[in-house]
Amino acid sequence: MKPETPEDVMARLTEAVEVVAVTRKADGPRAILAAWPDYKGKIARRRRHFSPAQISRAEEALGWFFLIGDADARRALQFEVMCKAGGGKFSAVCRKYGWKRSTVTSRNRVVLKKLAERL
Repeated sequence: MKPETPEDVMARLTEAVEVVAVTRKADGPRAILAAWPDYKGKIARRRRHFSPAQISRAEEALGWFFLIGDADARRALQFEVMCKAGGGKFSAVCRKYGWKRSTVTSRNRVVLKKLAERL
């Protein structure tokens, strides 16, 4: 099922980060998180086992980030998704990079809306 709303896209991306964070394979999807800026492995581990279908669904959703042409917009959304998945506080990330949280959040909503339309 493809996401229809920006909220659906955010939910799928957050779920994908959670699935990838608990995947134990060093050469698999977990390696994707290590390439993200400032990832420190702090994603909440709510579940220990995921089916192959769930892992495939997560990998598909993570591929959506490549549909975002603007690297800064992609990075800001990745940070918000990681924080929603339990990887830290988004307000702290915004402070660290000198971003105004409300501005970044509203820009991320625009990016999510465009992604929902493309998918």
